[in-house]
Amino acid sequence: MKLLLQLYLVLCLTNCNAQTPKSKKMQLNDKDFKAQGYQIKTKDTIFMKDGKLDIARLEKVGSSGSSKPPYYQYEAYLKDIYIYIYIYGSIKSGFGKTIKLKPEDDFRYGFSYYPSGELKGYGIEYPNSFKKGVWYDYDIDGKIIKDENYDAPYEFSWEDVQEFLRKENIKKENLKNIYRGALDGVHGWEIIYTPKEFQNSNQVKVLTLDPKTGAVVKIETRDMTRHLD
Repeated sequence: MKLLLQLYLVLCLTNCNAQTPKSKKMQLNDKDFKAQGYQIKTKDTIFMKDGKLDIARLEKVGSSGSSKPPYYQYEAYLKDIYIYIYIYGSIKSGFGKTIKLKPEDDFRYGFSYYPSGELKGYGIEYPNSFKKGVWYDYDIDGKIIKDENYDAPYEFSWEDVQEFLRKENIKKENLKNIYRGALDGVHGWEIIYTPKEFQNSNQVKVLTLDPKTGAVVKIETRDMTRHLD
């Protein structure tokens, strides 16, 4: 129960930084973002000791290979409260911590740490695809040295994309990926999925959406075997 309370304190603060409806998008300024960044740092209590990642504990409970220095990995799935935690890294490269509330959640919460255990960065990401909301970088003394709102170029939000998928009847099980970023130098959304007519092939359909209006600006078919080469 203590772990659950700690996690909710972090995620309640995080949700303030996630992409908001268009009517509320301008309520937070740079000062607000920085204040929230410091609160997130304070509430980062999972697998922590004295304000740092508990590296000694990771060395005891984590698995490691034969590399020098050892690269540790530890994961736990708390079934009672549906939380997945993965911690990894080494004293050479630093450490990372990933948290998901449920296996089916779209986003995960990522923390990075200096080799000595101090918080280095924090943000939310769509796995292996794009960063969402405000990401923070901290110096080793805990001061925010950078904060960047990755939602800023996208008036057509993640929530709008979900509504688009519902209207187009694109099922989650048919999605290959959702990408957001600079496509050919221009920001946009890219939805990659397998329509019914491609179910038994290596082809996928790709829809590119305008970042402001959500209008479909490009439709193409890709061969995933060639795409992965």
